[in-house]
Amino acid sequence: MKIMDNEFIKNITEEGDNVMRILFICGNGVSSGMIASRTGKAGKAQGYDEDTEAYSYTELSAPQMKCNEEMIRETCEEHGKKYAIIDNYAFSTLDGTKCFELAKNLI
Repeated sequence: MKIMDNEFIKNITEEGDNVMRILFICGNGVSSGMIASRTGKAGKAQGYDEDTEAYSYTELSAPQMKCNEEMIRETCEEHGKKYAIIDNYAFSTLDGTKCFELAKNLI
């Protein structure tokens, strides 16, 4: 299973003022799309221009991706990016505010 496109990550090099780019990794992309949308709204409410795609800068992984954490960690380290595994409760309740705070704490 290919989780990250290394060329994509390598090409992302700058972060502007009040812009946060967040990479969401999920097993099939359905839930990551929903949590990405809510996380983006939480960021906008805090004055950030958001770029939450199901692929971007700071990396948040769905809880079910914990089994791939070693690969995620190695890839993020290789590209100088930080990551976190979203806790089960925040993910299952689609708590975009908690996910945005988690991403902010990584930078």
